[in-house]
Amino acid sequence: MKYLLTTLALLIFSSAALAEGMVYDPTEYTEIPEISKSKVTDNTKTVSEKDVTSVKNTSTTTTQNASSFNNALFELDSAQVNIRNELLDYKAKYQEIDTQYQLIKEQRKNLADKIKNTEKKINNIERSKNNIRKTMI
Repeated sequence: MKYLLTTLALLIFSSAALAEGMVYDPTEYTEIPEISKSKVTDNTKTVSEKDVTSVKNTSTTTTQNASSFNNALFELDSAQVNIRNELLDYKAKYQEIDTQYQLIKEQRKNLADKIKNTEKKINNIERSKNNIRKTMI
């Protein structure tokens, strides 16, 4: 194990030593020709009104695009707010109907209990009548 670690360390450090000779040396490459100042001509010219108006048009176009994007974002925000308000209305209606449903469900349950109790009373009366008839015979 120790032998393996020593070998790996030796390989790692030797590769770093080999890479040392590979440093960029600008003397190996041909020099880039310099452009002499005499070849450079002075091409300064006056800015025409066409150039100025094209720059102004470009800036107004970009501001118009930005404002149209801002308007689109504002409209989307407004639509989102309207939809959220609509959602709140639907939730309120749902809650109201759910409350009514629970109330009706409770009333139905109470009426079903009353019907069962009334039917039991009727059945008890019928049994009593039958018992009395049997005793009379």
